[in-house]
Amino acid sequence: MPEYAALDLETTGLDPARDRVIEVGAVAFTPDRVTTTLERLVDPGRAVPEMVLRLTGIRQEELRGAATPEAALRELAGFLHGRQPVGHGARLDVDFLAAAGLWDPATEILDTLDLARILLPAAPSHSLPMLALEMGFTQPRPHRALDDADATRQLLLRLRDEAASLDETLKESMLALVAPYEWSIARFFADALTAPNPDPGPASEEVVDSIRGRSAEPPPDGPALMVALLGPEGPLAGALPDYEHREPQLQMLLAVAQIQARGGILVVEAGTGTGKSLAYLVPSIARAVRHGERVVVSTNTHTLQEQLMGKDLPRLRAWLPWDFKAVLLKGRSNYVSLRRWRRFLAEPCRDADELRFKLKILIWLHSTESGDRSELRLHGREEVLWANIASDPLDCVGIHCTKEDCYVHRARAEAEAANLVVVNHALLLADAEVGGGLLPDFDHLVVDEAHHLEDAATRGLRQEVDGPGLLALLDRLASTPGAGLLAELQRQPHLGSSEDAFGQAIPMSLAAGQRVRELFQGAAQWVAAKLGDLERRDESLRLTPVLREDAGWGHVSVNGENAVTALTALDATLRRAVGGVRDWLGGAEPDQGIRELEIIRGRLSAATGVLEEALLTPDPNRVYWFTLPARTENLILRAAPINVGSLLRDRVYAERRSTVFTSATLAVGGNFDYFSSRVGLGPGIEELILPSPFDFLHQALVCLPTDFASPEQETFDEQVTDVVAAVARRVGGRTLVLFTSHRQLRDVHAALKHRIDLDEVLILGQGIDGQRRQLLKAFEEADRPLLLGTASFWEGIDVPGERLSCVIMVRLPFPVPTEPVYAARAEQVRDGFAQLALPQAALRLKQGFGRLIRRSTDRGAVVILDNRILGRDYGKAFLDVLPPASRFVGPSSEIADRVGDWLGRD
Repeated sequence: MPEYAALDLETTGLDPARDRVIEVGAVAFTPDRVTTTLERLVDPGRAVPEMVLRLTGIRQEELRGAATPEAALRELAGFLHGRQPVGHGARLDVDFLAAAGLWDPATEILDTLDLARILLPAAPSHSLPMLALEMGFTQPRPHRALDDADATRQLLLRLRDEAASLDETLKESMLALVAPYEWSIARFFADALTAPNPDPGPASEEVVDSIRGRSAEPPPDGPALMVALLGPEGPLAGALPDYEHREPQLQMLLAVAQIQARGGILVVEAGTGTGKSLAYLVPSIARAVRHGERVVVSTNTHTLQEQLMGKDLPRLRAWLPWDFKAVLLKGRSNYVSLRRWRRFLAEPCRDADELRFKLKILIWLHSTESGDRSELRLHGREEVLWANIASDPLDCVGIHCTKEDCYVHRARAEAEAANLVVVNHALLLADAEVGGGLLPDFDHLVVDEAHHLEDAATRGLRQEVDGPGLLALLDRLASTPGAGLLAELQRQPHLGSSEDAFGQAIPMSLAAGQRVRELFQGAAQWVAAKLGDLERRDESLRLTPVLREDAGWGHVSVNGENAVTALTALDATLRRAVGGVRDWLGGAEPDQGIRELEIIRGRLSAATGVLEEALLTPDPNRVYWFTLPARTENLILRAAPINVGSLLRDRVYAERRSTVFTSATLAVGGNFDYFSSRVGLGPGIEELILPSPFDFLHQALVCLPTDFASPEQETFDEQVTDVVAAVARRVGGRTLVLFTSHRQLRDVHAALKHRIDLDEVLILGQGIDGQRRQLLKAFEEADRPLLLGTASFWEGIDVPGERLSCVIMVRLPFPVPTEPVYAARAEQVRDGFAQLALPQAALRLKQGFGRLIRRSTDRGAVVILDNRILGRDYGKAFLDVLPPASRFVGPSSEIADRVGDWLGRD
């Protein structure tokens, strides 16, 4: 029977090189009993931040004269010896032991966070305090080392029981999976899955109903009658617990109902707090149900999709007096392919990460109805592993597929039966690009987050080829004359007339690999030289007509022609080989090797098309560029359309009875000219600008310093650091700082970390302390957080109340002038700055401001540090897009106190 040792460290921070341990706790145990414990306070030799003392309940005087960090960690290392270490999110504990030279790299910790994610996929949170609360085990002193270690012990034993009580068939599959391996997680499951079932009673199945409303009379037909539903005297006013009468919401509902009744295009800017989702959902559902006209709602972000499907539509299901069905439909790669999963499951695990992933998928597949990856909450490398089992159009049996054994087929069948279908922009545009078939037929379209539509279309239509990826495909075909997929297939019997074709394809594949290698090696050297000549930090080089006249381009072009010729010849031979096998099989399903060959051939064909177009026959309506990420030789060739407006108009809007575009940020200068020009809208559209119902004059303060250096000056970053530190110290964190440059974010983050006056503030940097999801969670849970973010934090964040009280925008968010797609578009208009850069930046600034005031009870401040907003003629365009808030214009030294006074902070 294994003996475990659960451990926990309390520390002054998260950096083993800079921070110190203040308490050590550990519990040794078997599944039957606790054998011994360890608890030591530790003297860090310095003052402990007040925030840590409050969190742990430890007093500074208790630590004076306690064990030294070296002695306490050495004692803990001895305690762990001969036992299986266990921790919850234990990376930090291991890092502190490793920094002290007391952790054997060969030792593997068993992490209950990993186990909980495998065995409890539906848990709302996998944090130790939340799991303790949900599962009802004791943790008298959270954030004390021994108590947290004992909570980890209790959690491990509960998870062991959870594994033992799984379905017997599932347990057999899991045991077969872990049997060949000696990793700690494999040993845990080998023990837990053979333990007696603590709860042998019959399993109960929870049936999750789709979103469906109550059956009753049909919806009202007149727009005015629909407005009455959401009016102050209507039925929803009494039913919605947080109902507020919002006149802009009723105006938008009426406009949507009217355009859907008579047909046409409506563009609506609905300020924050309007309640725009209900304003378009109510008339859309009514139209779909009464007239049998399906409505598709397209969003840009998963956050809004989750709000619609998890909050807004369930509420309407409960309160609307008629029946409706709404479904969420995603792109193919969001669904698991059972055929690809079975193949992946049969392959040996390369490491413990892959074993954890397979265990997670096994348990999930036993209960999922949708096969949608969003149920899994994938972390880290799991995102990469998912690609091995995601549904792939090149690995699909097509007409042989049924909704019983294919989640994609099942999801599309559900959508065919729905009144309202929620999708994202990427799927909407993919359907348009292939001429339909991915979405069910629909009459009406609502595009929410419409300010992203042009970028989403550009991303969706972008193609790319990376050198290592293309070489990996060719290497899989033939790494040597006798090794690779082609040689494996050639050795198989019963290939009909294809045996000769396989033999011919082997040297052709090796030759194509050599040509591709020459192309990307030569191009990488040329691109690196060109980027070096430009003396800037760019990683992308646009292939302009002028550049194609460069002396070095001829070599790249010739190599490109050689690679395309070799790949085209290989494609013809592979087609012949696959065709011969298909003919010989006479309709029977080919084996895995032939399916893999078909997938590789399809990807090689697509790559060849991009290479030929970009290097040999460029299309004047498309832009091409090489990307060479810093400190790598992984050259990527990309291609994208310059203008997507005509495609959007012809393939997305043209066949719709009505289309509604809406967002909180669409208008610039009081009109929609910029938006309309970018997405292909002509004259004759209907327009509506609805102000936010919030009282910005009394809820928001805008601060504009008059003494700041310009963003290009060397002193700018230092001034930014001083203002950010002063504001965060004055208001107790609760601040979001928005950057336009990752480099500048890293520099300011490093400077803030070295300030002793911010010891009580939790400083979080995007890409340094985690990615968006983890950082937002940490920001919402911490007492005094300061979050530094770039592009993705300028919008889509909803932190109401005092948690977020100040937003600091470091620079005006202009697009990078050398970004290839932007540069190509700017060349096609008369004034690229006025017609593209300025409206883009103004809308982005409006989005950044929108992070602050999310509720009628919120109060906060926005600080804009870029002096161009006051000193340049175009600054007025930025000031005009901001809501009518209170304003302070003055010395930067006064900003922190002004913000603190506004928020009522001492």
